[in-house]
Amino acid sequence: MMTRGYPIWLLAVWLLVMGLLSGCSPDFEGMGEQRLALSQQEQGNIEIVAMQTPGDNDKLLNGILLAAEEINRREGKLLGRNLKVHIEQEGDTFEATKSMIRRVVANPRVAAVLGHRRSSIAVPASAIYEHSKVVFMTPFATAKNLTGHSFQYVFRMIPSNEVMADQLASVAKTLGYQRVVTLYARDDLNRETAFLFEDAAINQGIKLVKSSSFFEKDSNYRPIISQFNNESFDAIFIASSAPAAALMAKQLREMGIQEPILGSNSLNQTAYTDNAGSAAENTIIPSIYHPDEGNPVTRQFIRQYQEKYQTEPDYNAAQGYDSVMLLAAAIEKAGSTLPPLLSTTLHYMPAWVGVTGIHAFDEYGDVNGKKYFFKVWQEQAWQDMPAIHVPYLIDRFTQNQKTQTNFPKAFTRRMHDDEHNTYLLELAQNILKFNRIGIIYENTEDGRKASGYELLQTLENQHKLSIVGCEVPFSLLDNKETERALLACYGTLSLNTDALLAPSFHGIDSKLQERLNSSLTFFKIPAISLDERNTDPNISLVLTKRTDVDAQGISGMHVYSSLLKGLKVHEFAERLKNLPELTVNLHNLQYQGFSEQPILELSPDNYLYSDSPLIRGGSTQ
Repeated sequence: MMTRGYPIWLLAVWLLVMGLLSGCSPDFEGMGEQRLALSQQEQGNIEIVAMQTPGDNDKLLNGILLAAEEINRREGKLLGRNLKVHIEQEGDTFEATKSMIRRVVANPRVAAVLGHRRSSIAVPASAIYEHSKVVFMTPFATAKNLTGHSFQYVFRMIPSNEVMADQLASVAKTLGYQRVVTLYARDDLNRETAFLFEDAAINQGIKLVKSSSFFEKDSNYRPIISQFNNESFDAIFIASSAPAAALMAKQLREMGIQEPILGSNSLNQTAYTDNAGSAAENTIIPSIYHPDEGNPVTRQFIRQYQEKYQTEPDYNAAQGYDSVMLLAAAIEKAGSTLPPLLSTTLHYMPAWVGVTGIHAFDEYGDVNGKKYFFKVWQEQAWQDMPAIHVPYLIDRFTQNQKTQTNFPKAFTRRMHDDEHNTYLLELAQNILKFNRIGIIYENTEDGRKASGYELLQTLENQHKLSIVGCEVPFSLLDNKETERALLACYGTLSLNTDALLAPSFHGIDSKLQERLNSSLTFFKIPAISLDERNTDPNISLVLTKRTDVDAQGISGMHVYSSLLKGLKVHEFAERLKNLPELTVNLHNLQYQGFSEQPILELSPDNYLYSDSPLIRGGSTQ
């Protein structure tokens, strides 16, 4: 059994592991000391181990090997040394895997281990890696207790079950679901997932109609289904392995239940869709990889992966690639593979952007900033669900930052564009905490409106900031005079403001604008833009309406037509369209000394990379 606290199975496994770490078992502490001594020599290859799970495709390893190959092609390699990847086959259980883990940690040259898909293996294995001073980065284990022991060397590359459950509950609420059924396999990981989802759903005001557990080995779930078959509900949440969830989905559909299915990330595999067939229709799942995300790192990864393997990468490949590249970034920043130094660097290094988004580890080894996207199975393929993840992020930011404005409510109502832009500027102020904002404008009615001056006046009248303006009579000046006037304004504003609203000056050379905005970096003044067409990489923060949502409810919004409860697609599109889309130049903001926490809570959609010599090399990617 299990309470809402500590799972009994984990306690039993933990006792087994503690036995391995004591008595006549191998001297893991001694192995750690050998690793410490060898790493101080800083010679030979830097060696890591990648775990291969039985039945997996090769894409996780492909991503790992692609990253290692990329690093070894660099002029300086990794601290002047090659990165060598050993591949090990893990078993189906911890018991079947522990002898291999012993062999891995007995090699003092191994600096890190990447892998262990299953939490049932990753959690007990983490104790061995911890005592052996091996950095352990697991790309898929979501169990809360993986990071619940104050370990120094254990890191999770995926948001935990708790974050996943919170996001799934937010999706359910956003789609209009008010009543749900939860079904979960009778094992502790899936029970944990279900309990976390139930708690999150209740917090969202969703009623639990029925909660039932089942044994995965059973083949007839109809008696369980019959218990709620005549009830009224909007969706069903299933937490189980993919094959069991597929069988449950088939029997649900056979018994006339056509409501959407919400599932954990364990359903994000062909074992679910192949076995469920048409019954998988309208299954909603989380995914950590979005191949169309506006991130240059993602685009480069996809191109390199396609060139090498002649196929599209998936979330497995992306996780493998990011694990290696983040580890390499930490090794470079630490300047060493010395275990305690490398571990401390991973815990406290600046936020890092990879293929799957932004990463920053807390003191427990949980990843912050990274988010789940969502997909729905329709027409025999996984379809993206545009912007459905954003309400959770805005709500998290609003609660954690204790903002005066209720941003979740503000951004989901109908409003004029000027009012929307005012809210975007207020959001920017809550992110960057500025009090004095500079603006360059022509002092005419059209000039003030075009520059955004009137938007700032609204906030100034609400006592939320002060405006520092610089007037330029653009219509009266030639190009040379305009350039001199802009240079003077940027010089004045950089000394007297905390931020600059940088509108697009139509008719002015874009390269000049880029140079001027780049100069703000020296003074640690962030440039803010509300222009969705912005191409200037020196802008620190861009806020716009959603570009992935069609306000008319067409294009990618068609996926919602069979998912919504109490809303029409075009009404839903209007709500999503006003949600903020965030683009950041993370390197700029880090150099300028801004807190990363608001950025991590909002988890940006897109990233800009400037070529300023001031920040080049300051943040690693």
